[in-house]
Amino acid sequence: MVKQKTIKKINNPKMINNSNNNLATLVYTKAIEERVKSKYLKRIDYLVEANNELMRELEQYERVSMTEKV
Repeated sequence: MVKQKTIKKINNPKMINNSNNNLATLVYTKAIEERVKSKYLKRIDYLVEANNELMRELEQYERVSMTEKV
């Protein structure tokens, strides 16, 4: 008797529709997260590389400055 009640709940069209909506929402949310993450990761990588380039230039100027002081 317990199994029959459980089966009736699972086969309930409202439950199936609700689970499909939840799944669709989850898939949609995951796609948006991936798109945003991809966009910002590219931007972060660009900014990190620009920062590294500026740091290399600064270190070069510091080396030149130190050799001029000697």
